[in-house]
Amino acid sequence: MTDFIITNLENGLFTITLNYPEKMNCMGFDMLEGIDKAVDMAKINDDVKAILFQGAGERAFSTGANIKEFEKLKDGEVKRWIEFGNDINNKIETLSKPTVAYINGYAMGGGLELALACDFRLVSDTAILASPEVSNGWLPGWGGMTRLRRLVGEAHSKRIILFGEKLDANEALRIGLITKIVQRNEVQEFLNKLMRMKPIAYALAKSAIMDSTRTTLGTDVDFDVLAVKISHDKE
Repeated sequence: MTDFIITNLENGLFTITLNYPEKMNCMGFDMLEGIDKAVDMAKINDDVKAILFQGAGERAFSTGANIKEFEKLKDGEVKRWIEFGNDINNKIETLSKPTVAYINGYAMGGGLELALACDFRLVSDTAILASPEVSNGWLPGWGGMTRLRRLVGEAHSKRIILFGEKLDANEALRIGLITKIVQRNEVQEFLNKLMRMKPIAYALAKSAIMDSTRTTLGTDVDFDVLAVKISHDKE
């Protein structure tokens, strides 16, 4: 595992730490590759009951892309960068296991996009969340625009993406961008509750919530009947 990523499995919790604190855990290709490998490990390991993403240090979860690295990319490399980040976040979003981002300090750009791919976002009272890409002349490229709009709606998405507004923890909670404001010692309690969930029921319910293609009442009912039967038979 790359030095930019630290992983730890303890009592069912798989922690993935973004480890570049001197640069506020900004993400280059090496870190992305580390995240990708860590997520693959968590997916296939039956001992993993929940996954926690966090940033090293006290200043940031992640401030997003490593700008110096990004600005040196050639056209083909930019395409790979965007596709790779998208693939990772899609992989995180579709994991059947619970995923939590703990945000202490800044979550900006690609860092916010990674957090948006998680099921839950727990933040400290000092957290700042922002999507400054448009202000800097490019776009959020790792699925953040779609996930943000789905989570908080069009009006708030425009504030954050088009206007570049930075949100503190209280405002992020008010608009539904985050799950909860917590003290660091409350994170484990939240995770313990998640790890007590029945895994098959959790996975099926998560799939149903996220599946935007099931738009008719009949289809919803059919899925719900099937999901309840499967969870009842398996748990």
